[in-house]
Amino acid sequence: MRHIRDDLLVGLPPILTFQSVVDFTVSTPAIVSALYSQLPANGSELVLFDINRNAKLGLLLRSSADTALDGLLPEAPHRFRSVVVANASPASSDVVARITEANATTEQTRALGLFYPSDLFSLSHVAVPFPVTDGVYGTEPDPSEDFGIHFGAMAARGERGTLIVSLDFVSRTASNPFFPYLLERIESGIGVVHDDLPDLR
Repeated sequence: MRHIRDDLLVGLPPILTFQSVVDFTVSTPAIVSALYSQLPANGSELVLFDINRNAKLGLLLRSSADTALDGLLPEAPHRFRSVVVANASPASSDVVARITEANATTEQTRALGLFYPSDLFSLSHVAVPFPVTDGVYGTEPDPSEDFGIHFGAMAARGERGTLIVSLDFVSRTASNPFFPYLLERIESGIGVVHDDLPDLR
């Protein structure tokens, strides 16, 4: 807070954050209020992954998860670029990026050519940095990366107390179906371009 009070954040480089709207480990509202709302206009960007609105969970979904995105971002305009990766509509598994540029008041929507898997109701904290092909955490692990266990591809069912890890551990999603978008945003920031990747900005 002293840095904010003494105006010492002026020279801070841009920050790019990828965050699930629902996160049991890190407070998403705190990222917005305690970090992004305090940043200078330095080109920072916050990317939020919404829950799967097409998961058809009905009464099983906590109301706090259903409304987690509501009011999370400050009213535009704000000093940072915000992107919400979400279903194109509650009836669609197709995913779009809802983009509000820094200092803008209008939102742009861009199709990403990606989709929310039907058996996934949200991302998790650990899922964000791993592609679905990761040998340990991916839902579709690369066969060339066989480390003996595929946490991301497990659908563990059985009696509790049998495994040395909790069922929560093996049921929590561990890879990101939107990883191509994450990679594109990172690489565009450092000037790396892959000809085989679509422009998802």
